[in-house]
Amino acid sequence: MAIELQQVKAIKDWRAYHAIRRHVLWELRGLDGYDDRHADEHKPAHIPLLLRKDGLAVGTVRLDLSNDRTGVVRLVAIRRDYQRQGLGRILMCEVEKLAAKHGLCRLELHAAPDAVPFYEKLGWAMIDADRSDPLLAKAIQSPAHDAGSGDGWRSPL
Repeated sequence: MAIELQQVKAIKDWRAYHAIRRHVLWELRGLDGYDDRHADEHKPAHIPLLLRKDGLAVGTVRLDLSNDRTGVVRLVAIRRDYQRQGLGRILMCEVEKLAAKHGLCRLELHAAPDAVPFYEKLGWAMIDADRSDPLLAKAIQSPAHDAGSGDGWRSPL
């Protein structure tokens, strides 16, 4: 099983990225109004990422960098038919590694209420539970602590 996290650059990757997010985060939740042309997607400090399993796009996330060493993880989505296979855990681990490579020491994310237990299992701490999408945060380890996973997945980032 080959799994990799890659930055979205090619047109076909943008299509897969938006299709996964639109379906998982909007359509399956009964929402509409997804904007695949939103300006935030193309800001220099925002890194749109696509998770691939054996070459197939199965997940998405965007890492927003900041000047204060705190990054924001946005719009995490794993295709419904690939959920509960450990891919979300791999995706988040890779995002944390990428954040550390960019010099970040903390990440924040706004989670759907039903996703909070998933993030808490990964070591994220609740910062503000009183929001419609609770705010969680996690300290990031430096790249020196990363000796590689050895479990068949890699990140070209």
